[in-house]
Parts: sequence; C-alpha cells; structure tokens
Amino acid sequence: MAKLENSSSQFNLISQLSSMNEDQLDNLSGLLDKWNIDAAKIVLDELEFRLKLLEQLRIKVVKESTEEVGELQPLFHRGLWIFGPEYETIEYTSNETMTSVIQKLFGGSMDGTNIRPDFAILPDGTVGLYAYPKYDSNGGEAGFDRLTIVELKRPGVPIGKEEKNQAWKYVKELLEKGLITDTNVTCFVLGATLDKYESGVTTEHNGLVTIIPMTYNTVVMRAKSRLLKLHERVKGAPFLAEVRMDEFLLEKAQTELALKQATIKKAP
Repeated sequence: MAKLENSSSQFNLISQLSSMNEDQLDNLSGLLDKWNIDAAKIVLDELEFRLKLLEQLRIKVVKESTEEVGELQPLFHRGLWIFGPEYETIEYTSNETMTSVIQKLFGGSMDGTNIRPDFAILPDGTVGLYAYPKYDSNGGEAGFDRLTIVELKRPGVPIGKEEKNQAWKYVKELLEKGLITDTNVTCFVLGATLDKYESGVTTEHNGLVTIIPMTYNTVVMRAKSRLLKLHERVKGAPFLAEVRMDEFLLEKAQTELALKQATIKKAP
C-alpha cells in the first residue's frame, strides 16, 4: 500500500483488480509467473505501436477521398517491417539528398516539398527513400548497403509497366549521380490497382535492383500476416478504438472545412 501511495497511478491498480472476474485474475497471476512486468511492457508496447500503425494504414489505403497520399509515406517509414524480416532494424533512415535528386527529375519543387523534405511529392504520388549504411573494416560508414524505395501512387493510377519503369529511372539517376554504386536496391511500387500483366517482379542492374509492384490491399494483408494475425484477435482493444475514433474525427473536420470553404466561394 505504501508503494501504491508513492506510484503515479496510486490506487488505480486496486480498482482494476477489483473489476476482474476470477478467470481474469488467474490469467494475470499466470502471466506474472511467466513474465516480469518490464519484459511484458516492452513486448506489449511494441505490439501496440505496430497494431496502431496497421489500423491507420488499413483505414487510409481504402479511402479514395484521401487528399494526399503523402499521409501514408510517414506510416511506411515507421512500418518497413511490413515488407519482411530484413527490415527489422532501426538503422533504416530517410535520405533527403537522394530525395532531392528524384524531385529534380520532375522539374523542380512541388507544393509541400519544403514541408516534408523526407520524401518527394510528385504529380502522381510520393516517393520515400530509406537507406541502410555500409560499414568498412574500421566500423566507419562507407556508403549504403541497401536502399529501399517506397513509391505510393494516388487513387486512380494503376500500377503498370510505365510505373515500374519510373522506379528504375529513379535508381539510374542515383547511379549516375554517384550516390549509390553496388548498393542493393528494392523498389516497392504501391497503388490501389495493379495491371495483371505487369504484376511480376522485375530486376535491373545485374540483379542489384528489384522492382516489386503491389496493391495496398496486399500490403495490409502482409502486415496482418507479419503480426501473426493478432490484429483480428485483438481488434476490439481500446487503443485500436481510439485510432478509429481519431480518424473519424479527422475526416469529419476535413469535410466540415471543405463545406465551409465551398460556402465562402459561393458567397457574392
């Protein structure tokens, strides 16, 4: 009781315990037999972070009313783990120098580039570049070992041969600028729809460059699979309900703002 008095939550724990039934108390006791609190919190915090990200992604990719695909790019920056275990590292970082090179391919700055310098805003979508450093024998950085390019196409832009070739165009420009040399590059070209005749993976530059087209629905399914289908089992968790409510309120505010602006324009 003295420790509870000194804790920040004080006696809230007693209230939580009193609201549990007998089975839940037994489950909690069993959990504490197998896990210490610190280890359990680390695991559950990471699961909460990933499940929240998946819920945000699931909501946003199916909304054709999404005004800016750039909203998704920050989610993918934090969710490269979706694409496979090789991305389970915190050392992948966005590269603004490479981003500015790609931006210049489209004739200068687009609206929003200065606001979000960590990815390029293009006429038909956005591109994020995330690099993993290469180290020499002395432990110093010596270029890039891997580069991952995530290109997100706006609704209504199907992924076909032209979109895949565009990804290769980015890589060629980076090679010509000397920003990458023997770097392994993976390009994910994502969109709402995929040309069924261009759905295959292609390689360039003697196999160092891999271009993978993928639909947003496939991305969400991959994320669920990587989380061992936990999303379906805990989708009623309070923190996921909060994410859904936040997205609802955001959409409502955007709709009200659009109506207000339309009313002002119509006014004499």
